[in-house]
Amino acid sequence: GRTMKKLFAIALAFGLSTAANAGLITQSFTGNFDDNDARYYITFDVTADNTDVELITLGYAGGVNLFGTTIEDGGFDPQLFLFNSTGSLIESDDDDSNVSSAFGERSWDSLIERSLNIGSYIAVLTQYNSDYQSGDLFQGNWTNAGPTDFNGRTSNYAFDISGEDLANVRGLGFNVTQTTSVPEPASLALLGMALFGIVGRRKFKK
Repeated sequence: GRTMKKLFAIALAFGLSTAANAGLITQSFTGNFDDNDARYYITFDVTADNTDVELITLGYAGGVNLFGTTIEDGGFDPQLFLFNSTGSLIESDDDDSNVSSAFGERSWDSLIERSLNIGSYIAVLTQYNSDYQSGDLFQGNWTNAGPTDFNGRTSNYAFDISGEDLANVRGLGFNVTQTTSVPEPASLALLGMALFGIVGRRKFKK
């Protein structure tokens, strides 16, 4: 009798623990773009198949995000992209909401609602017309955004993600397009010293 009660208690505790782990996971990201062509990267894991995940921006029209923070309307026109762990585009959205905005006639915020299976995913937030073209998601080819100076709006962004079985939701930060990797002066100096050393060795061998 005691053994059965003990097993039942363990099973009940495990069931409650599993239920708690399967609860709704939410995360909000807010901040400012420092460049029209900036891209903000968010990664997350899905821990169960057929998980309904929602990605939504609130920067353009404003509102209250999942953390209960009031977002002022007036942000730039955003786009959302969703990729799997291999870098394949699953879905993208530019304008999906018809919520009215005090700053303009309508909202241009983005919304992706998707059922996802177990795996790791990457969401990317950009300004309108900054589209993925090819190559690596971080250093590959993206088009420049159409608007300049955020089209007269603010550089504010607000982004929410929610789902029942999410884990490791985190913002990786920004990556700006059209940047060229230039060696720092110290690196150039080291390269020069290395070349000088090779030439010196050849002369010494002679």
